[in-house]
Amino acid sequence: MVNIKSKPILVLTIEVENNNWDEIKRQLDENFKKKFFTSNGGMPFVVQPKDGVSEETVRRVIDYLIQKGLKPLLYPQKGEKKGGIPTLKASDIEKIKGATVKVINKNVRAGQLIEHRGDVIVIGDVNPGAEIRAGGNIVILGALKGVAWAGYPGNTEAVVVAMKMEPQQLRIGNIIGTTEGVDFGGEKPEIAKVVDGEIVLEPLI
Repeated sequence: MVNIKSKPILVLTIEVENNNWDEIKRQLDENFKKKFFTSNGGMPFVVQPKDGVSEETVRRVIDYLIQKGLKPLLYPQKGEKKGGIPTLKASDIEKIKGATVKVINKNVRAGQLIEHRGDVIVIGDVNPGAEIRAGGNIVILGALKGVAWAGYPGNTEAVVVAMKMEPQQLRIGNIIGTTEGVDFGGEKPEIAKVVDGEIVLEPLI
């Protein structure tokens, strides 16, 4: 079975409960026939597999939704061609199993602290003096100008993604990244992750 939840903004959460692809596809087809996604063309989505759901099943769901015009909140893995369809590794599936996604549908202002044990998605900017602290990944569909701490307190496999990366400070797990002298990518989306014990920035696509 597959449960589809529409967030009251720009992100869809697709919950997959088992590996019965025929039943999953039937339910997805029914929702498209009902025009469930009619006004959501091009929207970003995340897939949340329940325990026991295979990587292949998640891959099929992602491919199906991409074909329907939706956009995954994922990034190409190392070695993939830029602009290609992202793939999932087994480790990625394990990271999101059982995690919850908190969606912030506004700018995060100076003095605000957003804390969440799972992944955090911000539909807006994180302004100077604001901080996002997540046990999982942080995705900012806007500018990061404040502090982002992903993988709090010790998960160095988490990542920070921002459409415009200009942070006051980046933290991933127990590693602090310095921003002094860093040449950020301007208007280009970037991803911050830990490589060889250091936080590095790479183009998202």
